[in-house]
Amino acid sequence: MPYKFNESRRHKIKKSRYKVTNWRDYNDALRQRGDFTIWFTEDAIAGWRPAKTGGRGRPQEYSNVAIETAELIRQVFHLPLRQTEGLMTSLARVMKADIAIPDFSSISRRSIELPAHILTKAMEPGSVVIVDSTGLKVYGKDEWHQEKHDIPARRTWRKLHLAIDEKHQILACELTTPEVGDSTAIPDMLDQITTSFDTFLADGAYDGDPVSEAVFGKQSDAQVVIPPHKTAVVSVTGHTQRDQHIQTIAELGRIAWQQITGYSMRNYVELAMQRYKHIFGNTMKARALPQQKTEAWVSASALNRMTNLGMPVSVKI
Repeated sequence: MPYKFNESRRHKIKKSRYKVTNWRDYNDALRQRGDFTIWFTEDAIAGWRPAKTGGRGRPQEYSNVAIETAELIRQVFHLPLRQTEGLMTSLARVMKADIAIPDFSSISRRSIELPAHILTKAMEPGSVVIVDSTGLKVYGKDEWHQEKHDIPARRTWRKLHLAIDEKHQILACELTTPEVGDSTAIPDMLDQITTSFDTFLADGAYDGDPVSEAVFGKQSDAQVVIPPHKTAVVSVTGHTQRDQHIQTIAELGRIAWQQITGYSMRNYVELAMQRYKHIFGNTMKARALPQQKTEAWVSASALNRMTNLGMPVSVKI
């Protein structure tokens, strides 16, 4: 329900209460999130060193698996580069694994060209794609320094674009500069989704022909559920999905339109962004954009692994 719909009397409305029905399974999933065996497997150890290519020059000492593992551990446990190297060294020693640990410089340098895997290949995606974006801080003085010392923020930030399905899984992840609009990032995100879908959900910032054309170019029979602006008018043809949304809102109201189209499911992507910032923080560790892109993709991949371990099932009471 839109916030402004009941804003004048919201203080009189009691807050909804929910009850989690699978506490036992969810508790086990939360414990497994801290299990080191999630990150080190026999396949990872076997592929720790890259295969010889026969090309000229010095071969790489560490494979992409080694660098990706280091980045995963760094993001999950909130470690700087040097502490990441130290933790991996201690883990290899405890496991008695005969592997060389990449140094902090190699982790930083190799993360620039680390290939991002398609997230949908490691899961069974749903039939709904829900997209939205949020901001992540890069560097700058925090609020306490600004108030105490009366200095400007001098802060920059990045825009994180996420695509979620109805199973709370991240289907696509894109990190851009603030100048890139929400709708501009849609084609690149859709290219990351290799499976078919039935419904595309987004808020009013994505309303427009470019987004609809990108969705229909990827999935011609998809249902696009984007709320049109309150001043939107029916097109000349009057037969597009957007025209149907405008007519339904005019006849039944925006609340009824949300219930008919299932637009309330868009809060899934808001929850995903909340989980992302709660687990990995709202500040990026890397300073340069290439490393930041890798950091965002690794975080999304780690969040998918945590989500697949178990999610709470809550019901309204």
